[in-house]
Amino acid sequence: MTMRKNNNRLIGLTVLAVVIMHILAESNLLAPIWSRILDTAASLLIVVAIAYIALGKHANVSILSGSRRELTATSQQISSVNLLGGTKLYLGPGDDQVVIDASFINIMGGGDIYLPAGWRVEDHSLKLLGGVTDKRGTHVTGPAPTIRVSGFLLFGGVTIRELPQAAISASS
Repeated sequence: MTMRKNNNRLIGLTVLAVVIMHILAESNLLAPIWSRILDTAASLLIVVAIAYIALGKHANVSILSGSRRELTATSQQISSVNLLGGTKLYLGPGDDQVVIDASFINIMGGGDIYLPAGWRVEDHSLKLLGGVTDKRGTHVTGPAPTIRVSGFLLFGGVTIRELPQAAISASS
């Protein structure tokens, strides 16, 4: 419990530092070069804070890059942070008891989830000029393996796609 309290305090102090740095950068108290340096430092601090939070959750972090993960269909949690980057997740077949929680923080980034036929998708994400799109031909509503998409999507999104036939053959 103490660890959680310390992390919350650290996050709060980071947000306060970024706000103060941004206010100073926008004021007329500093020379223009120092204002730009301070504003850049505030932006970098935000990126580092997001990465720190994500790594604490053992997440994939893609900043100006991409990543790819192949997952077995067992009940688990996946976390992914994409800042001007993307993540591709490939899942194999699963039984009706399988539930996978996929948490995304996408800021001008995206995620693609490739599923074999027969998976059910639940969307629990918070979207701001972003979204979750299911581009598969068929949608399952009854008992089936389930993936729950959650997280925060800002100018980014998550796309659900059919698993390519080559990937299904390779995993068999």
